[in-house]
Formats: sequence, C-alpha cells, structure tokens
Amino acid sequence: MRVVQFGLGAIGQAAARLVLEKSALQLVGAVERDPQFLGRDLGEVLELGHPLGIKVTDQPPTAAAAIHCTTSNFTAAAAQISDIVRAGMHCVTSCEEALLPAFRDAPAAAALDALCREHKVSVVGTGVNPGFVMDTLPALLTSVCQHVHSIHVTRVVDAGTRRPALQKKVGAGLTPAEFDQLVHTGKIRHVGLTDSLMFLAEALGWDDVDVTETVSPVLGADGNVAGVRQLARGGNLTLELEMYVGAPNPRDEIFIEGVPPLHVVIQGGTAGDLATPAMLVNLLPRLVEARPGLHTMRTLALPHLET
Repeated sequence: MRVVQFGLGAIGQAAARLVLEKSALQLVGAVERDPQFLGRDLGEVLELGHPLGIKVTDQPPTAAAAIHCTTSNFTAAAAQISDIVRAGMHCVTSCEEALLPAFRDAPAAAALDALCREHKVSVVGTGVNPGFVMDTLPALLTSVCQHVHSIHVTRVVDAGTRRPALQKKVGAGLTPAEFDQLVHTGKIRHVGLTDSLMFLAEALGWDDVDVTETVSPVLGADGNVAGVRQLARGGNLTLELEMYVGAPNPRDEIFIEGVPPLHVVIQGGTAGDLATPAMLVNLLPRLVEARPGLHTMRTLALPHLET
C-alpha cells in the first residue's frame, strides 16, 4: 500500500519511520508546509543517516492512503483532509477531535462523510488517547458484560518521560498564574477528554449525557506547575487524567461496575509516543477494507499489529 505522511511533527515523524518498517506499506511522500522541512530529503528529516529519495513537498503524490498529523481541531483538520479525500486517498488522522467528529462539528462531519462516499474512500480519527485507552478499550471491555452501571477510567502519565511538546501542552514549568491564564484561553489542556467520554456514552447507548470538565494544575516542589489534572464527568461515566512531571505509579486503570464487574490495569501506562504512531499505522488496512465514509473506532473492524 502506497502511503503519504502529512505533517512532520514528533508523531508524524514517528509514524513515517514505522511505515518504513512495514513490508506491506510503501512510504512514497511527505507533505509539510513548514519552511524548515520543505525541499529536504525525508531521510534527513527523520535522521535515518541515509537519503530516501523522497523530497518533502507541500503537495502529495498519488497514493492509496495518508497519515494526517497536523492539528487537534476537527474543523481545521476537516478542511485539510477534504483535499486528501479529493485526491482519492483514504486517511487516518491523529486529530484528537476527530475521534467523534459529529460531536465537535456536525455540519463539517456530514460534509466530509459525503465527500468520502463520493470519492469511495474512508477517514477515521484515532491515536492512543483519544482513540484507545480511555474510550475504545473500555468500550471493548463492556462486550463481556451483561449490564453496565458505571465506568471510571484513570490515566496517570509521568510527563517527564514524554516529548517536550506534550510537556508544554500540560503547562510544565509555568507559574500558577500563567497556567490559569492559558487554561482560560484553552491553550493548556489535554484535547479530547470530553470526546472520549461522549464516545463511551454513544457506545453504551446512553443518551442525553451532560458533560462537565475541569482542568487544574499539579504543583511541583518549587511551586511551579508540573502538569495537569483533568476530570470529565457525564452520567455514570468518569474519566480522570493526571499528566505531570514526576507523577508516581503511571498506569491506565479501568473500573467497570457491571455484571460481571471488571478492573483492568495497564501497569506503567500505554506509552503514547510509541502507541499513537502504532495505532495510526496498524489501522490503515482496516480503513481501506471499510465502507467509504467518515468513521469512528466503533465502525471499523478490530485493528491489530500489522507486519
């Protein structure tokens, strides 16, 4: 399968490197509008130590599928992905708000779905969180339950082990006053927590869920911000995210109160910088097999490791 990489940030570069390892995939292009990348050989950008003969451009070559990693905002992503669809390519995007597109921008989602069907391709938004840990995984776990009363998911991440861009996103190093100001403008938070909750509610058929979300700082020993504590609640669903430098006992923990009850813990947590590009790449075959349209993780066949 011929694949083009859109966006060469940390996750985009990691996805491109992983495509190169897959015998069933062929990386044929890289698209990035940042002047620091344009015109360079992709092998140099990826620091492979050898050229790939693929120049980074602002226009994609012909391919079967694209991996899109440029923005967290679905409305902005939809405009970019529409160009990919018009070029006849399937697309998997890391855009957090694309997990449940109609929740964020119903008109844009409807238009993109129609465009996909017109061009006979499929699009989906996924990743590790959102996309797996706090939404798809607990939804899958409910398949062994006869009844579900409530779900509580906790994700604890030591931000000190993650890329600098993520540490900046959670406010590490800011003063409390700076943190509060940036939270107020929406610049400090994990994008997609409410989307994950609504994804779960939809999967369970729980309508009219009223969601509340809070974002608060976690302070370090020096009095400055070490990261974020974020909580989303709606109905009988609770999603709790702690992402800060030095967070003890990193883990992904799922409590399902139901019949039978379930308690699942991933010790150490799911490493996002590795898991997100893996999900993007491993989902490509399922996307190509799917009916044309704008999908969610609930409407695709179960993904798995691809060689």
